[in-house]
Amino acid sequence: MGKIMHFVHAKRILLAKNGMNLYRGCSHGCIYCDLRSNCYHIELNFEDIEAKANAIELFEYTLKRKRSKCMLGIGPMTDPYIPLEAEPIARS
Repeated sequence: MGKIMHFVHAKRILLAKNGMNLYRGCSHGCIYCDLRSNCYHIELNFEDIEAKANAIELFEYTLKRKRSKCMLGIGPMTDPYIPLEAEPIARS
C-alpha cells in the first residue's frame, strides 16, 4: 500500500481550459479510473502521489498574467482532496 508523496518542480500549473492539477496519481486506487491510462505517463506506483512543490508560486505568477476573469477547475484528473493531506507526509 505505497501511498508516498513525491515532490516535483513543475513548469506550469494551469491547463489549457483553466484546469489545475496539484497532484498526479491517486491514493483511492479505483480500478476503473481513467487516470490509470498509459497516456498520462505516470511512472510511479499509481497509489503514490506526485505533488507540485512549487504550486503556490506558479499559481501566483499565472494569476498575475491572466487578462480576464475565468473559472478555475481544481483536480479535473485527480482527487483534489486526497487522504494523504490529513496524514504526516512521507517525502521522497
